[in-house]
Amino acid sequence: MIIADSTVLITLINIDEFEILKLFIEKVTITNEVYSEISIQPSTKMFIDKEIAKGFIAVEPYKNRQLFKEINFILDAGEASSITLALEENLPLIRDEKKGRKFAKSKGIDVIGLVGILRFLYVEKILNVDRTKEIIGKLNHSEFRISQKLLYMILC
Repeated sequence: MIIADSTVLITLINIDEFEILKLFIEKVTITNEVYSEISIQPSTKMFIDKEIAKGFIAVEPYKNRQLFKEINFILDAGEASSITLALEENLPLIRDEKKGRKFAKSKGIDVIGLVGILRFLYVEKILNVDRTKEIIGKLNHSEFRISQKLLYMILC
């Protein structure tokens, strides 16, 4: 199991590649705050609700309100709640934004982003080179950007 922040989930939904997450992990947990962020757009809300109904995504609240408040002073509510739950459950975290990644790592949380997931799936031969490049192309045509350096890292 892994905790996810909203950005990777929304990105994968928007490029119609959510299934790659299922190739990576059996179950994803999100917080109520992350669910609220995803639910702003009706299409992503409908998609996530279906994944919750299927049991792939679980919504769990964090317990340590004081820790959440301290983190929320630095990061937004979705990031703060995800990091709080990851610390409480001693689980890794999927997140891409630099500031949140750095903070989570400073607290000892294992963090992976979308590039890391693609790299894993490619190295493990779950995705072949053409399929990986297809997903990267979709990401490059979205708001998500992959530098040439990261592209090289995924495929080497």
